[in-house]
Amino acid sequence: MRGYSVASYVDDFGAIWRLLVEAEYALDPPRGWATGLEAGLTPLPRQWMPRVVVGLDNTGRKVRTRVASMDADLWTGAETHFFIIANDGVHYWADVIARLDERRRL
Repeated sequence: MRGYSVASYVDDFGAIWRLLVEAEYALDPPRGWATGLEAGLTPLPRQWMPRVVVGLDNTGRKVRTRVASMDADLWTGAETHFFIIANDGVHYWADVIARLDERRRL
């Protein structure tokens, strides 16, 4: 299932924004995405960087994934690995090595 979905992103202050997310990632519960609630939501400002989790895949390559809320299992540490989809559609697992807070620019 390739493509994108519109999902809800909850910022560090609790405001809810609309954000375009890879469809398979939107369905992965540890990332915390919610779909189907986006009607009427404002898009996340382009200058803002959503929070991300950084990991190392099985080849030692550094990869990142966005996380929807501070309650998501990947963000809280309840989940310590996540999958990344390669260009050929293969899923690769990565172990979490860091978490980067969201950044706002006005």
